[in-house]
Amino acid sequence: MLSSEKTTSDIVELSISSWFYRNRTIAGFDNPARSLYVSIRELVENSLDASESAGVLPKINVILDTAESCSDENLGIASEPKIFNLTVRDNGTGIARENVPKLIGKMLSGTKFMHRQSRGTFGLGGSLALLYGQITTQKPIHIITGQLGESHFHSMTMKLDIEKNRPIVIDESTIAKNPSQHGTQISYSLQGDWFRSKRRIVDYFNQTSIIVPYASLRLETPNGEVHQYMGVIEKLPPHPKEMKPHPKGIDVELLKSMASITRSTNLRSFLMNSFQRIGPSTADGFLDYASLTPSTSPRDLTDDEFVKIMHSLSTYSKFTAPSSNSLSPAGEKVLIAGMNRLNPELCIVRQRAPSVYEGHPFIIETGIAYGGSLTSGIQLYRFANRIPLLYDERTDVSSRVIRELNIRSYGLSQNDPLAFFVHICSTKIPYKTIGKEFIADVDVIRREIELGFKDCLRKTGELVRKKHRSQKKLKRENKLQQYYTFIAETLSEATERKIQSDRLFERGEY
Repeated sequence: MLSSEKTTSDIVELSISSWFYRNRTIAGFDNPARSLYVSIRELVENSLDASESAGVLPKINVILDTAESCSDENLGIASEPKIFNLTVRDNGTGIARENVPKLIGKMLSGTKFMHRQSRGTFGLGGSLALLYGQITTQKPIHIITGQLGESHFHSMTMKLDIEKNRPIVIDESTIAKNPSQHGTQISYSLQGDWFRSKRRIVDYFNQTSIIVPYASLRLETPNGEVHQYMGVIEKLPPHPKEMKPHPKGIDVELLKSMASITRSTNLRSFLMNSFQRIGPSTADGFLDYASLTPSTSPRDLTDDEFVKIMHSLSTYSKFTAPSSNSLSPAGEKVLIAGMNRLNPELCIVRQRAPSVYEGHPFIIETGIAYGGSLTSGIQLYRFANRIPLLYDERTDVSSRVIRELNIRSYGLSQNDPLAFFVHICSTKIPYKTIGKEFIADVDVIRREIELGFKDCLRKTGELVRKKHRSQKKLKRENKLQQYYTFIAETLSEATERKIQSDRLFERGEY
């Protein structure tokens, strides 16, 4: 058995950045191909958030290149990893000079830790992408940023201190600008595999243009190709507001944490001040249901009492549905504009009423596109907080819902040109991994997706059947016209009279 002295000396405390450096595969940085895709995705999503926060239509420019010529041929089918230079530029709010080192160079520092919808969840995606670049190239990061009204951009070169989770500023300067200009540009080097990640990266931009059709996106690839997606509408979704949690689904630890910091002196005021949509009558009704004394101080509650309150919150049926003000669903116009990029024959969109999961409201939006340029068979497009989800499709909850749907009962078949769209927006997305690629099979979420798809299928099936009836009617009319023309021509030959059948048919004289 080890002595206590040696055991103590063997204990090593890791910083959060050092821990993720050693375990970066759980966030999607498991190989050069996927790491290149995840790095681009994380920075683009930060840029979209920044532009939407500024209330402007996003304009995102991504440049990926290398120092050498990079056609598919010289990248090689064997696809050995190479060093790439990545630049992402946006027209967002910009970053104040004093906040640049902390927001860019420190993990778990950001603006995502609040009770409202945002693309980011953990506050480490962008920082982890930059960390990956540093550990694979040992080159610094370059940031140029400026805010509205400032007379200059701030230019900064920095590195990340992995062991201490802090930034190291190497150099900084200013660049003159017009006060009306604003935005941020991040440039750095990283190892990647373009040959294997090209299709996924281009697909990411294709699908991002569907869920944010109001954004202008531009991608310059190492092959010299330019993929450009101009915004097709000029309407931003409403900006989400920070809200209090909903009482449904609150766990004991969160309840204890809220009670420890509240200024309320009794349970009645604690309920009204700590949760959304609880007024005096609702608070009194709940306290009576849970057999709790209204004057009890939240700080005097025991662990058993906290457990009792938690169970009562989860079973009380008279709470009002959660407010959707903390959410920003895409909306019917935005979804249809995005779906129309695929040139379908018809689009059906439905938005479910707000529901709740673990005390967090969520809204499910579903859509079905049919016909047109769509290929035969079912396609699935998944989005969460306006993020395309491209990996692990079969393990996603929406994929399971589609597999269990009886398409034939709606007059459709598996071979029809159908595209299913699902968008979940929430203050807490139940991702299965930090890589944010697929949604867990949560009962309440699965039910909302299923109901949304079924509603879309009913309308789609109705329109498709109507179309088929029109086609059959037209086909019958064409056959009748051919038959009447044949009879007219036969009679014309028998009577040796010339009959202009087309004109007679048009005048309805048959």
